[in-house]
Amino acid sequence: MALIVKFLSVFICTIYIFRTLTKHSTPFSASKLVNLIIVLCLTSLAFVLHSIYIEFTYIIPILVFWLFTSLLTHHPQQCFIGSIVSFTISFSQHILISLVFTFILFPLFSNLNTFPFTLLAILSSILQIYLCYLLCNTKRFKKGLLLISNQSYINIATVVCTLWSYIFTLILSNYLHSTNQLIWIFICIVSLAFLIYWWQAQITKAYRRSLELRELESMRTEMTELKLLLLELTEENERLARITHRDNTLISALKNATLKYLSTDYANPAAAMEVRNQLIENINSLSAERVRMVDTHKENLARTFDTGISLLDELLREMDEKAQEMNVIFAVHMGTSLENFIPKDISESDLVHTVDDLLKNAFKATASCEKRIVQLQFYKLGKHLVIEVADNGIPFEV
Repeated sequence: MALIVKFLSVFICTIYIFRTLTKHSTPFSASKLVNLIIVLCLTSLAFVLHSIYIEFTYIIPILVFWLFTSLLTHHPQQCFIGSIVSFTISFSQHILISLVFTFILFPLFSNLNTFPFTLLAILSSILQIYLCYLLCNTKRFKKGLLLISNQSYINIATVVCTLWSYIFTLILSNYLHSTNQLIWIFICIVSLAFLIYWWQAQITKAYRRSLELRELESMRTEMTELKLLLLELTEENERLARITHRDNTLISALKNATLKYLSTDYANPAAAMEVRNQLIENINSLSAERVRMVDTHKENLARTFDTGISLLDELLREMDEKAQEMNVIFAVHMGTSLENFIPKDISESDLVHTVDDLLKNAFKATASCEKRIVQLQFYKLGKHLVIEVADNGIPFEV
């Protein structure tokens, strides 16, 4: 009975961990009933092998599970890595929990015949399943296994998992035929520690690489924006040069005309009055044109935004231009730094797409309003980032 409970807990945790680690790369969409049937089949197979070929008690059922999941998902490499890693974690949990319970309960029983092995197996299984549930709900495990989703590491991960399965079978075989079993338990734990260390090292390496790529992409985006800004400044400089050249000609001509008027002694007052009115009209025309040019430049000058995210800055600039075209009063308030939430809570692309959809809906909602107002706010509420868009447009129906 204790042996059956042990097999059940190990395979239940293996399948649960497998579903968690592979859900982003090889979705294993089997129902709870199908999973229960798989657990029962693997347990029965392990129980039969335990009485025939005890060395293959676990490795054969895991290979069968791998073949089954490969047929369902058509991803044999990913399923192989997920199966080996899931079983390794599950079996290691079982060994550690069983050892702890044994060391606690063994001193209480002087006669081994009265030792409650079935009770030990049940308590160990309950604790293992609970710990497995807690482990799979951590942030690291929720995101899946990097070795499965990243094609750069899948081949080397397959080799490592193959070697680990061979080492595990060898260790188990020697463990069952050795009097000094603690040494083999120690070797098994050290091998598992090495596997976990290598896994963590690959995750760290891939994370640093992703940071480098993200920084490189940010620099490329910034360089593109700087090139566009330089082009705009060059065009603005050329336009300003043309205006200055024309102003120099007009002001010089106006100065000469004014000096001529002041130095001429008109015999006819009507002629002097006509020349004076013409000069005043030219001066007012030149002044009005300069005021209009300044006002037009101010109206067309788009605001710049500095949120720390180049893609979001560019989106807000485009939305600001769109707001000017639609005669919308567009306000942006930064109540917190977005760098604290990206990419930990939300990626840059998801953030930009979310803000884009919210603002487009807000602009659309204000289309029939006489005075259009849209306000965008970013602020922190507890541990969460809040993106709030408010408008004075048509409210949504209930």
